[in-house]
Amino acid sequence: MAAMPQAGLRCPGAGPIQNGMKSPDPGRRVLLFSSIGHALMHLMTAFYAVIVLTLAIAWKLPAEDLLRLYAPASILLGVMSLPAGWASDRFGAPAMMVVMFAGLGLSSIACGLVPTGDTFALSLALCGIGAFGAIYHSVGIGWVIRTAREQGYAMGVNGLWGSAGLALYGIVPGVLITLASWRAAFIVPGIVCIAVGAVLFVEIRRGRIGDRPMPTTHGVTNGGRNFWRVFSVLSVTMALEGITWAAVMFGAALVFQQRLGDQIAWLRDSLTSWGFVTQAVLWVGLATSMIYIVSGVAQYAMGRRVIDRYPLKTTYVVASALQVGAMLALAMGNGYVALAGAIASAILSSAAGPVENILIARYTPSRYHGLGFGAKFVVALGASPIAILAIAWVQESTGSLELLFLGLAATSVVITLVALLLPGGRGQEVRSPAPQAAPAE
Repeated sequence: MAAMPQAGLRCPGAGPIQNGMKSPDPGRRVLLFSSIGHALMHLMTAFYAVIVLTLAIAWKLPAEDLLRLYAPASILLGVMSLPAGWASDRFGAPAMMVVMFAGLGLSSIACGLVPTGDTFALSLALCGIGAFGAIYHSVGIGWVIRTAREQGYAMGVNGLWGSAGLALYGIVPGVLITLASWRAAFIVPGIVCIAVGAVLFVEIRRGRIGDRPMPTTHGVTNGGRNFWRVFSVLSVTMALEGITWAAVMFGAALVFQQRLGDQIAWLRDSLTSWGFVTQAVLWVGLATSMIYIVSGVAQYAMGRRVIDRYPLKTTYVVASALQVGAMLALAMGNGYVALAGAIASAILSSAAGPVENILIARYTPSRYHGLGFGAKFVVALGASPIAILAIAWVQESTGSLELLFLGLAATSVVITLVALLLPGGRGQEVRSPAPQAAPAE
């Protein structure tokens, strides 16, 4: 019998879906599970920054010392991205996402079960969160881009969920600590994560979830000189942006605790007079959550209105330049100005991140997507320990984080200048590859 086109459903602008997917809109299912994974990963790799404030009181240890326990986990969050990407290329993105959900959930539960005062056990459990959390970005982002009809829109939705996870990293532990304890703040999200992984496993077994090669883009030749140019530039900018991102994520709570102290005390006293007793950590968490609530909505809007319409290079350079002002606001502003600066920084990072992801997806051959994204996040997330250690050192030495954010303002200038070396042009049009043929029967 003559060779026939490969069976499988197709989305406009992309190749046939693999792995026998039966869903009438497989891209939507992929986007849903990847987005949930994005939210849970960000929640569970960041909520320690809020939990540590209560843990310091419960264990009678300095918050700075407990924060340092997360440094090895943050190293793994970057370093493990590369083997996770390799495993994704070998075993498939859907299977690796199941591994991420299960491992992240079990590690978080382990954090909640450590004996009081056992910093070594807590550090080991946190390392599990870092190692399994590393799977997401090297696997889930490429999975979404390959299966999306509109890449900018899909990245906007996916980014909105990621920002929701970051927003919840302040709210969820604050609420669970207020209602129960710091242990619940680890255990409850862990249970949710395992449950989502179980549902994804069932969907894969039923043939409703799969993957496909990256669709080609007009004017873009992946691999070779173009890839090395893009990745060389992004290696510098992503490393420096990784430090900035982690500094805002882990430093914002300390900044708000200091500069919004009077406002938080007034709110607590007012609510206490009405019979509602709250902890300061709840309000610090809510202030931190505001950063990512606003930035998540902004990222969704940018995915629909900016990334699919304007040159990627222009978007990236402008976002990097505006970070200078955001860092200055965090360094020198009062409580409300610092909050505005943190929100602006998160919004600008939300614009830059999807651009990096799309550039890497377009210039990297599909068979190496996992390694490409793994390498990206080794660079980007591997820089996080520098920020965490810098926060602890500057806070301990000066009593504030002003010098840290002034240094990051200068760093943002460097990022902007290096980003000018990226290739220009729109490169927005996506073309469908030729249908793949099945073996002759």
